[in-house]
Amino acid sequence: MKLARLCVAGLLAGLPLVAVAASPAAPPVRDEAALRECLKANLLPQSLRQQLVMTSTDRAGAQRRLTANWYWRRGENAQSVMLRVEAPQDLAGAAYLWLRRKERDQFYVYLPAVAKVRRVEGAGMAQALFASGFSAFDLQFVLGQLAGGQLQLQGPATVAGRKVQRWRYLPQLTPESLYDRVEMSVDNEWCLPLQADLYGGVPWKTLTIDPATVYKSGTRYLPRRVSLRDLRAETETVIQLGREQFDQRLPDRLFDPRVFYH
Repeated sequence: MKLARLCVAGLLAGLPLVAVAASPAAPPVRDEAALRECLKANLLPQSLRQQLVMTSTDRAGAQRRLTANWYWRRGENAQSVMLRVEAPQDLAGAAYLWLRRKERDQFYVYLPAVAKVRRVEGAGMAQALFASGFSAFDLQFVLGQLAGGQLQLQGPATVAGRKVQRWRYLPQLTPESLYDRVEMSVDNEWCLPLQADLYGGVPWKTLTIDPATVYKSGTRYLPRRVSLRDLRAETETVIQLGREQFDQRLPDRLFDPRVFYH
């Protein structure tokens, strides 16, 4: 499935926040081609390594905290993401790998308890990764791009005091499609989707960026705090990231299905 790549990949780091003042004169993007271009401008560079902390809260209020390191690399018609868990102890050493080659995706997971790499397919794509609240489909959404599909302008609105334009994204559907519609609010100045409502026939999940955590890195606007709420399971996952390292050389073994978990 080709899902929206909304470029929220540079989440929450431990660097000092750079105050980003609102610009009342910022012209809103009302053209599909212009929207795609400004979202593209927020794309991460060639590589990234970063620590993340995911705190998930279930419907009863119980929380689970997961600490991990993730590695991301982009090439021509290719993208690779590997996540390795450090804590809690029962998951330490678990790892997850996503490979995209010419619009084709492959997912792998390694669990120390079984000491084996398994391919993630079918129904496994919708299951939460390491009880984090995020599924393989959500990972595609967060790190993807607006490839194919159709964007429709819905009009101006306000989110958390910020002026936005509401857009509807209709992805190209396949038998494996999980989401059939995305309603998103794109900040007029930052060109970041401050909120994205994901539908699978009915409202399913809501992805939200905290505007107070947005910072500027070069020409990019990136958030430091992102939350994902599952409306059906009544769970919420908050993601925070540590100090990011851009454009460092990452060894191929990190993205090799045979050895990525070492």
